[in-house]
Amino acid sequence: MPSPKGTKLPFPTFPEFKRLTIDDRDDVMRAVKHLCPSYDLSFQGLMTWWNTMDNIAVSELNDNLVIPYYMPGDEVNAGLSLVGTNAIDESICAIFDYLKAKGEPVRLVNVPEFVLSYVRYHDMFTFTDQRDFAEYVMPLAHFYPLKNMAPHWAQKVKQLLAKYPREEIKVRALDLEVPSQKTELLAAARTWRTRNKINDFGRVEGDCMRYLITNAQALGIENLCVYVNDTMWGFCLYEVGADRKTLIMKHIKATHPETFGFEFIGYHLAENLLAQGYKDVNFGADYGIKPLRMFMLTLGTYNFQRKYIIEPRK
Repeated sequence: MPSPKGTKLPFPTFPEFKRLTIDDRDDVMRAVKHLCPSYDLSFQGLMTWWNTMDNIAVSELNDNLVIPYYMPGDEVNAGLSLVGTNAIDESICAIFDYLKAKGEPVRLVNVPEFVLSYVRYHDMFTFTDQRDFAEYVMPLAHFYPLKNMAPHWAQKVKQLLAKYPREEIKVRALDLEVPSQKTELLAAARTWRTRNKINDFGRVEGDCMRYLITNAQALGIENLCVYVNDTMWGFCLYEVGADRKTLIMKHIKATHPETFGFEFIGYHLAENLLAQGYKDVNFGADYGIKPLRMFMLTLGTYNFQRKYIIEPRK
């Protein structure tokens, strides 16, 4: 849907950019609240995955956002993105003119699919599906109750449920303003990190988790933890989407030796989140990492938030 008329975004006009800080959360959230709940558009996503070099910034163009997406080692996919619903053709052409004048590749990257529906003159452009950046969206009901789970997942959960009765299992949120509880969750994040061979992607993920936990209140990050006999077995960090029905899942990790798989903690977390009235969960993209893509597809994805490269038609 178009953004409300007469609402000027509080960011510099393109091609000027403002480097984002944690104090810009409310302004960014107001700018995207009328759009589909998205991992890459969430303030938390911008300030973690897309800020690894302390370089995330935004600009305003025709009441849309212009965002430079860049991740170290992935220069081939780096570039400017346009996010919004107003005067899209004019905005694309303005960005193309700017890039051409600077001698840079004339294209937009990581453009959400909904933006394309506001393009009026499709013959002016080419649109290429950017599969690596498609965000996985699925119902929480795929993970609870057991009858909804994939059979091989359900079997693993059944085995652990037989071993650990329901009364021994608790799901609760930690108050991350309490130092001891913040320390507990940070320790759980370190446990996941030290038990997994960390490549560059895993190193970034570990840094993101630490940043979200440390700044949870300022970022609007929620958490849930699964305990068995008072020992944490796993946790998740998430943001509630503007529609109040979709969760943007930042991290979900199993940390106990009995279940390094997702199934058991996913089952209990989904039960709790469904009871709170949430329906869907956005897990973000796989960024072309094949093992992660295989895992995501086994979760039962029913929809993608697709992303596109836009270029001028030759």
